[in-house]
Amino acid sequence: MLIYGDAYRCEEAVSLRSGAILASDPNTEQHSLFGDEIDPSSLVVELSSASLFSSTRHFVVRRAEKVKQKAFSRIIAEALPPQTYLTFVAVDLKGTSPLVKLARKYGTALALPAFKGRDLTQEAARMIAAQGLRLTPSARKALIDRCKGDLLALREETRKLKTFAPERTLDADDVIRLTFSAGEGSIYPLLDSIMDGDLQEAAKRLASSHDDAGRVFSALIRQITRILMVRTLMDERLNAAKIASVLGLPTWIVRRSIAQAGKHSAQRLAAALDLAIDLDLSVKNGGIRPDDALLKLVLFLTAPLLPAPGHARRSQPSPAGAG
Repeated sequence: MLIYGDAYRCEEAVSLRSGAILASDPNTEQHSLFGDEIDPSSLVVELSSASLFSSTRHFVVRRAEKVKQKAFSRIIAEALPPQTYLTFVAVDLKGTSPLVKLARKYGTALALPAFKGRDLTQEAARMIAAQGLRLTPSARKALIDRCKGDLLALREETRKLKTFAPERTLDADDVIRLTFSAGEGSIYPLLDSIMDGDLQEAAKRLASSHDDAGRVFSALIRQITRILMVRTLMDERLNAAKIASVLGLPTWIVRRSIAQAGKHSAQRLAAALDLAIDLDLSVKNGGIRPDDALLKLVLFLTAPLLPAPGHARRSQPSPAGAG
């Protein structure tokens, strides 16, 4: 089964499906996988093999849009043993995608568009009521506005507010004081979009991020360093298993890094690392704000062209950029 569309509705659908499977067998094995990390051949073998611990298994593969069409076809066409369930989840996948067509050919494809307008407000109200959270009308509106229509974020903020005030009715000031303007999320999708060279996606994630710019900058330097090491070993014609052994990293991380390293040359990554080090020193010396340093590094990594001569190794940021 392929579930695709809005992130919140997809997670709700997966939860309902998992709940139904668990209801039929409380000892169900549940496996959470990610499309950009799975080894298709290994997954096919695992799907066709019986478990030693449970007669019922449920495999959930998120980020299914990252699975190559050929690999997806091979996996979804697999004849599953009895009591083995396979669910693919893809956010914002278009209905015209070959993956959707394959899912319909071999099973089921469930499209779940995002709630909009009145439907969004009604779903938000239902969620708040389900948590037993007491809000004034202005507080409810403030909460929905703070989460910017992101129902996954709203769900988490609602749970947090319920824990904070299980009995008290909250007003708008309470909501504004206790919630973020958007939901918390992992830093890794932001780092991935930067290393993938996707400026539009990176800018969108930066705009909605509540992480400290200095923390993101440091994490990005570590990401560049790892990708550079992988790129260097790729240029030495080492395979993923050998790279994982040399660097002491899990194979799935190496496979993910190889995909990103393939979008940059070692020279460009080295130049990015040099620029990052120079910017880091400038931040620590008070010459540039962390936010500006992060933006400079993001723009460098997502530039479609090769580094300009002014950004060669050990180049210094322009003093005019400080501020």
